[in-house]
Amino acid sequence: MKKRDSNIELLRIISMLLILAHHFSVHGGFNILKTSFTINRLWIQFLQFGGKIGVNIFVIITGYFLITSNGIKISKVLKLWLQLFFYSVSIYTLFVLTGVEVVSIKGIIKNVLPVIFTRWWFASTYFVLYLLSPYINKILNSFSKREYHRFLALLTLFWCIIPTFTTNSFQSNPLIWFIYLYSLAGYMRLYGLLNTVKTGTCLLTSFVVSLLTYLSAVVFDLLGLKISAFSEHATYFFEMQKLPILIISVLLFLGFSKLNIGSIKLINIVSSATFGVYLIHDNAYVREFLWQILFKNASYAYSDKLIPYSIMVIILVYIACTVIELIRIYIIEKSYMSMVNNISEKIEMSIDKFAEKIGNLL
Repeated sequence: MKKRDSNIELLRIISMLLILAHHFSVHGGFNILKTSFTINRLWIQFLQFGGKIGVNIFVIITGYFLITSNGIKISKVLKLWLQLFFYSVSIYTLFVLTGVEVVSIKGIIKNVLPVIFTRWWFASTYFVLYLLSPYINKILNSFSKREYHRFLALLTLFWCIIPTFTTNSFQSNPLIWFIYLYSLAGYMRLYGLLNTVKTGTCLLTSFVVSLLTYLSAVVFDLLGLKISAFSEHATYFFEMQKLPILIISVLLFLGFSKLNIGSIKLINIVSSATFGVYLIHDNAYVREFLWQILFKNASYAYSDKLIPYSIMVIILVYIACTVIELIRIYIIEKSYMSMVNNISEKIEMSIDKFAEKIGNLL
């Protein structure tokens, strides 16, 4: 078996750290900092900055590797659904047993069907994207290079440029944005993008754009001292559909895709747990408990210990969630995957037979 290169796996880890830091910021109850201009406010905004970059990168990685796939595997669909089901039901049960959450029919139904009831917005959107991927691939692969150019230009105008400069989402939603990122990544895989640009140039440019984007918040903070509207929208350019965030996401992906670090077992193992890290720490029940009750983020809003404290908490949560997910993978998931694979084969055979019968009738 060919060893998996660790460059993209390292990018997954970095992306999840960015997302976790973002959640520390936006879910930590730091609203009291909105009217001030302090080091702590700037730090909280710094932590917030990378979250949507991380989200974009995860979708870009998916599109890049799935664009050449001929179809979805039922075993992967079941594996993903069972992972969502496990954490949704387990966490709900834990919070019910500890008396934090009251058991109810509505709660049971919502947590037994985590995709339908969007227990995690990213997970539900990603799940639907994966199911649609074979059909998206057929459309994208049917394009000539010129048609693909025009398609991407149109989508970029609709769902990135217009939202950036008008504040209007223009008939967009997370699934539509994910389809756009998937299509963009597919183009990078099929036709290449900035192929002659070196790794260092991509990473350095992404750093410069990141710095300028972050400084936009600092400028808005300063203007907000006179006009409050600027302060309230200081992180406007941090959203995932904004042009600077898209540029940074693409450049980071391209930079790491060109990076040659070989296969590093530890990185690959830690990377395999990244989705589980997200499911654990950003579960609706865990989120409030983690940031507001356990770590009491907001109580450090004006503390000179905020920066070291936040770094410590982010690393601690990442490690703890990684350990939990690896235990689930190697003990729980491993015990049922052979059964899942067998069921998947039978389902695929049944689908093929059904399709053949329908074909004969037609």
